Amino acid sequence: MYALRLALKNVISRKSSLVIILFISFAIALLFVSNAVFDGTDHGLERTFINSFTGNIVLRPKVDFPLSLFGDETPVTGALSEIPTLVPYAKIKELALKTEGVKDVVPQVTGFAALNVNDCRIPMSFFGVPGGQYTGLMSSIKIIEGRAFADGEAGIMLSKDALKKINEEAGTELGVGSELQVLAGNGVSFTIRSLPLTGIYTYDSQNPTLFRIALVSPQTLRDLMGMQDFSEAVKIDDSQINLIEENDSIDDLFGDAGDFEGDEAAGGPELLQNPSDGDSGASAGGILEGESSVWSYIICMTDASANENKIIRQLNKAFGENEWAVQAVNWRDAAGGSVYISFYLRIIFNIGIVLILLTGFIVVNNTLTVSSISRIGETGTIRALGAKRGFVIGEFLCETSLLTVTSGIIGCILGCLFTFLLQRAQIGISNTYLMQLFGGKTLTLAVTASNAVQNLVLSVVLAVVGCVYPVRVALRATPVEAMRRQV
Repeated sequence: MYALRLALKNVISRKSSLVIILFISFAIALLFVSNAVFDGTDHGLERTFINSFTGNIVLRPKVDFPLSLFGDETPVTGALSEIPTLVPYAKIKELALKTEGVKDVVPQVTGFAALNVNDCRIPMSFFGVPGGQYTGLMSSIKIIEGRAFADGEAGIMLSKDALKKINEEAGTELGVGSELQVLAGNGVSFTIRSLPLTGIYTYDSQNPTLFRIALVSPQTLRDLMGMQDFSEAVKIDDSQINLIEENDSIDDLFGDAGDFEGDEAAGGPELLQNPSDGDSGASAGGILEGESSVWSYIICMTDASANENKIIRQLNKAFGENEWAVQAVNWRDAAGGSVYISFYLRIIFNIGIVLILLTGFIVVNNTLTVSSISRIGETGTIRALGAKRGFVIGEFLCETSLLTVTSGIIGCILGCLFTFLLQRAQIGISNTYLMQLFGGKTLTLAVTASNAVQNLVLSVVLAVVGCVYPVRVALRATPVEAMRRQV
């Protein structure tokens, strides 16, 4: 207790103490507010993306390039990369559904193409999904006009904001029932499909990332991307098996292949017909959309109380044991670069604040060092009276703690106050990039206990590290030197 009283007396007697406390308090408050902004951003983005398109966990092919639900995230060349499919899809889906904590799943294929409206080409990311199942699972999606396309039905759905942008750029008034042309490039050739706009929907939260998504029927997207679907095995009856076994050469089976001409040749198997044409709700080879095994992703929704990181570890362990080239990732990895911009900016900003705090640490260290030098006589006298090294160390540790911890508490209080005022101000955001960064049109802040604890811990670290050198200087004081100083 005596060391604490002596440290308090020394802190109060120094005029520089108030300047140090104010300086560190300001830095801590700035750090608190910045983390409150980024915490609010993270929570907003997480809520928006999970309920809009990423789900809690995404199962994707294991590849050697950055892959999100939008495709290859590699700069410049991302749109040209081919996205592998999940193999074996049925077993992967079954494993996911059996995992404790996974509530439901929905498959997806992804492609990058353009909407061709009035000769105006608007690039978008196309998500091939089961319409009703997908919109039912994503709670943020609300259909305001039309309906979701049925399984096996060729169709497209757009968000209200995306459709508004398309109408403005193309100078049209498209609505439910309008025919939209989707154009996809494949090397030097192009594939075009005409699809009816079956539904218009909105998202609960506004984010520019969501505006570039179009939902289309999976088989249509497979046709555009040139993805082959061999989901149903070819059935061969006993007579056909016997026919193969009785022929000496398999070439004899096709000896009359050139005899088909005219209308007979045109009436070939259904497998060659365009699955997007006609009214039957079947895809290639009569395979229903729900039976297809050609998917690039499986989006998983988990229970509210589920530990997502634990589920991801369990799934990846099972994939490794089965030697499947599949990996489970969280919503942030599934969303791609649009989310990591905020993450990296937070790191950069915090590094800047820490540099300011390091400046404060240097000031504290220098102040205490000067103080310890000027008090060598006092320290030597105390040691001559029987004070141990631990007493001197405790005194200086109390001094730095009083300066830094007090500054940390004041900084957290000021940070909470500033955060509350900014939250009440409801600062609007109009810049598109800032909207994407902060996850909406309003600056959102979140006060968390972890934020306050981290700042207080940082204050304690500054206290411990800041007293190391001054203590070394003070411990050099001997009773003899103290007596010399007193003379």
